[in-house]
Amino acid sequence: MRMASQKVLESGPVPTTTAGPVPGPGKKQLPAIPDPETQQALSNKMAATKASSPRSTNNSYGQFFVEYSILAEYNELRKQKLPGVYVIPSAKSALHWHGVLFVRQGLYQEGIFRFSVQIPESYPDGESPRVIFDPPVFHPVIDPDTGELDVKRAIHKWRRNVHKIWQVLLYTRRIFFKIDTRNPLNAQAAKLYEQDIEMFKKKVTETVSLSKARLYDPLDVDDPHAIMFSPYDDNLHDDYKSQMFKDKCQIGPEEEEKSKNAQVSGLTWIKPGSTQVFSREDSATA
Repeated sequence: MRMASQKVLESGPVPTTTAGPVPGPGKKQLPAIPDPETQQALSNKMAATKASSPRSTNNSYGQFFVEYSILAEYNELRKQKLPGVYVIPSAKSALHWHGVLFVRQGLYQEGIFRFSVQIPESYPDGESPRVIFDPPVFHPVIDPDTGELDVKRAIHKWRRNVHKIWQVLLYTRRIFFKIDTRNPLNAQAAKLYEQDIEMFKKKVTETVSLSKARLYDPLDVDDPHAIMFSPYDDNLHDDYKSQMFKDKCQIGPEEEEKSKNAQVSGLTWIKPGSTQVFSREDSATA
């Protein structure tokens, strides 16, 4: 006990307080109340630290709270299972997500569009996350120069505990199936969609072809979590393909019956003799 007292005294001056009774064995004692001068000094130090911190938040947990909240959002997103949407947080910052969107039907069918999600440092407060396509996609609500999606037309004002990142990604997917031309970021795309649909389809075909042509290009990103693609390699991928079919053959009778009764609308098939993905809509039954 004597050595512990010496360490406390050596660490700095101890504020003077009114003497009180010495606690007995096993009893807890509240810390001493600092004098007014010490309280003022601590207050000034905390204010200076908060002002100088570029990533400070209103929450006392600071950046740890932000990263925990984003991780919780990512886990919630995984439960949503948005068709054709694949995202993963960057290995360097939880505020940056890599994403790829596969469009399986509609005017943009066969498009494979890369995008990133930029989450503000003030999250979960402040502005909504930004979605940026690279390269830019020809679409009325996507900026043709920066590739940024107009997220605010879906979420006018971001509100914590109300809006979620998965809702932003749901809207990102929806724009390729429901075209909105009001207050467009790409005026040319909006005008063609309303007045010359055939030319619009031609432009869309070009942007889809560009996305597929650049699919295997090396990425100028130093991040192990960046999503990369490689052409089908028999020596590399055949084993995985065989395992997938093997696992399917081992499905029990109950699981097989559930699979037969499951809704198949929106499922994806592979064209025979190729690795090209295509979708099929069920025909209406009487």
